Amino acid sequence: MKKLELFIPDRRLDEVSEILRDAEIIGMSHHRIEGRGKVKAEAVSVGRGTMRYKPEFIPRTKVEVIVKDEKVEGLISVFRDKLGDNIGGKLFVINVEKAMDLSTGNSDENAI
Repeated sequence: MKKLELFIPDRRLDEVSEILRDAEIIGMSHHRIEGRGKVKAEAVSVGRGTMRYKPEFIPRTKVEVIVKDEKVEGLISVFRDKLGDNIGGKLFVINVEKAMDLSTGNSDENAI
């Protein structure tokens, strides 16, 4: 099993959800976060438009999903094709050693 962590612009959440739904991935978590990286924040108007402020951190959405090993490469390819543009984003793949559904007691791939 693998954990996919995607760091994407907020407006891309619906696209990611649709990609996962099409791949028959049932569970997904997302969190609103802020961070900095290669893409720089644009200046915004503050104080009734009299001043400009350039924020240090950019709002992003972090999506976490656990998938079976055989689905990882296909998902990476689809994410790259549909989300790979100059807007930015990152995808990380992390090994998951153990999983358990606390309600049913199912473990590992049966838990997801």
